[in-house]
Amino acid sequence: MSKPIMGYVADPWCQEVPEVPQGLRPFAMEAGDELAGMRREVGGPSLPLRGAALEACSRLEILADGLGLEGFFSRPEAIVCPTASGSERVAYAGHLNGGGVDHWCVGGDLDHAFETAPEVITLLVGAGSLRGRRRPVARTVNSTIPLESLASGRFLATMSDPVESIRFEPGGAQLGTQDAGWLLARSVAKLVRCLPGDGPAVRIVFRVPAEEYWLPLLPALYQNLASPELCTPWFEETRRDRRRLRKSFTDTLKEMLGEHLHRVQVVPFDALHDVGNLLEADVAQGKKPSALGLSGALSQTDPLWEFVLRHLDGPARLVRAADVVNLLAYGRDGLAIVVDEANAACRMIGLAERFARLQPGAAARMVAIGPLGKILGGTPGPSGPFVRFRGNTSRMVVLDPEDSSKGDCLPTDRLFRELYFVR
Repeated sequence: MSKPIMGYVADPWCQEVPEVPQGLRPFAMEAGDELAGMRREVGGPSLPLRGAALEACSRLEILADGLGLEGFFSRPEAIVCPTASGSERVAYAGHLNGGGVDHWCVGGDLDHAFETAPEVITLLVGAGSLRGRRRPVARTVNSTIPLESLASGRFLATMSDPVESIRFEPGGAQLGTQDAGWLLARSVAKLVRCLPGDGPAVRIVFRVPAEEYWLPLLPALYQNLASPELCTPWFEETRRDRRRLRKSFTDTLKEMLGEHLHRVQVVPFDALHDVGNLLEADVAQGKKPSALGLSGALSQTDPLWEFVLRHLDGPARLVRAADVVNLLAYGRDGLAIVVDEANAACRMIGLAERFARLQPGAAARMVAIGPLGKILGGTPGPSGPFVRFRGNTSRMVVLDPEDSSKGDCLPTDRLFRELYFVR
């Protein structure tokens, strides 16, 4: 890694990134302590915190042993991130990756997942990481509103003007999306490259949000605050966006995998694509589909959809059901591993495991890997190495915290390649 970028990563003034606020507080424990090298919150030892760090390191070791990862060396350290409420913490254990250290949070029922060596693993990559980075907005003649607001009946009751257009909101989310894509590609490449030569076959499902950006329109369609004609260009834009992000991820991953590329099969779609096909067909015929109607149609296509939807309700049920259907389907065929933002990955695993227990004899095996980013929410500062930024697709300006009129311009391609590339 070049000295200028290393300088930014190590700079102590780099504390806060406004796009993704986090609460990481690294702290080296005293020498001679049995947990020497582990990191904890400033303010003295905490038994719950110490326990979370130990659990994170133990889980990472079980994952490495269960998959037979070669050349994968864990380190006796962890970074603990309190959630927004402060009542829960996410712990990331460290492992060597070339000359640096990566941190992963590992979730799921590992004893069940690694009862036997898997012959095939399916990596469900993304969705959660990318979902939070994109900010679609709907425009009426007088206002611009977050697209997800349209899913609220209470909000729709206050609307008098129909939606005229929908678009992705420009801005810093571009940098966040790139950061997520590189981080996910790095994590997948590291995992695949460390698998033994006679290890499991690997399928990758790169899950880019598209159809979930369509679902908030359903209540607005029903109340004539959106039209089927409005939906078609929005469907096309989100699918173009998905193709672009998928190509970027796939190209980056191929370069990182190198001679290991032959081990990987990329699966084009996940379960939510079924929802999109039904929704798109209805809109093309000028119909106004409802979430209830889509649920009924999906229940008739597959017993697994019917089983999952029977036990879920609420406005986000189709997205959550698709997550569970993916995990149960692939987890019964081998081992399903979610590689995603840690909170989203653990929520998916927890929900899917509840469904697996509802079915006697269910054999789904599932694991979650939540990698910790190096730019937005990474080490060594409490919130990541870049305090202030103005980023776009070609360059990133890191501002001086003492004088915002000063800063250095870094090409984003070079920045991401030097921070994330697996060699």
